[in-house]
Formats: sequence, C-alpha cells, structure tokens
Amino acid sequence: MDRRIDWIMWQGGFAAALYVGIVEEVDWVHYALAAFICWTLISYASTLLNWIAPRRIEFPPVPQAAVMAFDLGVLASMFLAHWYWTAFAYAAACGCLALLHARTASKP
Repeated sequence: MDRRIDWIMWQGGFAAALYVGIVEEVDWVHYALAAFICWTLISYASTLLNWIAPRRIEFPPVPQAAVMAFDLGVLASMFLAHWYWTAFAYAAACGCLALLHARTASKP
C-alpha cells in the first residue's frame, strides 16, 4: 500500500476514535487514546535520548502543511473537550517527531 494512503488510513482511524471519545463520550475510548498518545510520546522521547525505540519511526510522506493542519485540529478538539493532559502529550509527541525528523535530515 502507498505510504500516503497508509498515513491517511491511520489518521482517519485516529480521527474517528477521537470523534467517538469526544462527541459520543465513550469513556474507554478516551483512556485508550490517552494510552496510545503516551506510548507514542515515550517511543519518540526514548529515540531522542538514544535509547532503543520500541518500534521503527517513520515520517509522514505527506506535506508538512497537511500534517500541521491535522495536528492543530486534533489539539483544538482535545482542548475544547478539556483533555488537557492528553493534548499536552500529543503536542509533545509531535514536537519530538519534528526533532527526530530534523535530526535525520541533517545526517548525511
């Protein structure tokens, strides 16, 4: 499968889970999303600190503007739903991913 379609499918599933957690107010989805976001943050942070990553980190094959627009939409929806700690973890994970991307782009 094309990496762009794979990114769209993953982000679409994440957005659907976010919708179910926020709009439909299904509590267990909120906890599952928070656990997934925290796991992603730990994965990216451990890679930044030169620890062994639990999985291979791939960068999105789509334009940065599209990634940023999606991330800002996710953060806005989390803040509006009063999921402050989850939004903070998501923003930190996005920041770690940007640092990883800059680190790998600077290597020859």
